[in-house]
Amino acid sequence: MFVKVHKPVNTPCVCDNKDRCRALVEYLLKESLEDKPYYDTFFSHEEDYVPPVTVMQKIDSNHKKLMKGDDKFYMLSINPSQDEAAHLIRKVTGKQVTEFEQLTVEEQEKVIHELKNYSRNCMDLYAENFRREKTKSGKDLVYFGRVETERHYRNSDEEVKEGQAKSGDRKPGLQLHVHIIVSRNDVTQTVRLSPLARSKGSFNELNGKKVMVGFEHMEWKSRCADRFIRGRQGTHLPLCSRKERGDEHGQIRHPAERIQKREEDAGCVLPDVPFHGESETGSHSGS
Repeated sequence: MFVKVHKPVNTPCVCDNKDRCRALVEYLLKESLEDKPYYDTFFSHEEDYVPPVTVMQKIDSNHKKLMKGDDKFYMLSINPSQDEAAHLIRKVTGKQVTEFEQLTVEEQEKVIHELKNYSRNCMDLYAENFRREKTKSGKDLVYFGRVETERHYRNSDEEVKEGQAKSGDRKPGLQLHVHIIVSRNDVTQTVRLSPLARSKGSFNELNGKKVMVGFEHMEWKSRCADRFIRGRQGTHLPLCSRKERGDEHGQIRHPAERIQKREEDAGCVLPDVPFHGESETGSHSGS
């Protein structure tokens, strides 16, 4: 499982994130332009279906006290490997498939629903990772996600360079992934949360109180991977202490290479316990 915070320069159709999010929302709607009856719109921490106009209104109105040159939102992505996607599909449907279209419409909807709930877990961990008093879970954030089922080749891909594929061609296999648009401000518009902050583990004084600054990317990546592998057992993985995080500079002991190897070795064993907010019958508590 690979989760990522995208820098504005690498965010599709967005030259920067200091204005409105309309261009990004419209870019993320690209798959819905095709006739896919199973495909729905955005989701939030509490709702399974949120129309694009609501996404733009909520994100673009959550700018209190932010200056013109401040970041207003960020894009995150949640990316299961093909093996992880296959395992998730098998646990949800009982089928072993190599293409998402091999599932029925009802099965596709169930898989998308499950991936939404896992994404909500990732956003709980995202909120916790800032270590702010008012930001304890995804409920304290303003964010919207969208599940996508396809990827397409780009000019930079080796397959295109070698003439094996054309730019724009659909990539084969299971390509499930999730894009998240999250506001810089929390839901109260009193806490600014930047996953791009360079200072990690240090404290600044704000309104007479010491608050931690920064975002530990490697810790978030690791905990999201652990949540996918182990979290369905209901185990809550606590934040690491400074000592557990690593050396005196606060570096994470488990770098990306170790995370990747652990994912490959683990085989993505998912016990039959629901993800975030989902009952045993499979319905999300907020839907």
